[in-house]
Amino acid sequence: MTADTDSFLSRRLSLLPGGQPVMLEIQAPRERRGGEWACVYRIRGLGRLRTGRALGEDGVQALQLALTAARRDLEPFAARLTWAGEPGELGLPECVPDYFGGAFRRRLEALVHRESEAEAGRLRRAALGKGRAGSSGRL
Repeated sequence: MTADTDSFLSRRLSLLPGGQPVMLEIQAPRERRGGEWACVYRIRGLGRLRTGRALGEDGVQALQLALTAARRDLEPFAARLTWAGEPGELGLPECVPDYFGGAFRRRLEALVHRESEAEAGRLRRAALGKGRAGSSGRL
């Protein structure tokens, strides 16, 4: 990337089994003529250089769409990639789509929230159960 187009965000992933670096670089969104915004991303370290551009109504939407597009480009390699030491984890969560309207997006967000709360509760109960089993000597 040139000085004019340096990335303003980056994520380093590792390719298994050797741990070779895979870099996701994202440029700052830029306004184009006509008011549309563009956000360019690049992925290095998976053979050929992969580049893409996402267009949005504003800089935030362009950035969100670029992250979604980069995730899609990385997904075929996800089983062999790690982020923060967790194999298969890209650290780029799936975005809740808003192109079906606000009501649909809110339903999905509520579903994600309910499932997240249920999982947090399950993990709390499991942790409390382990603590009690460990203190009493029972398994």
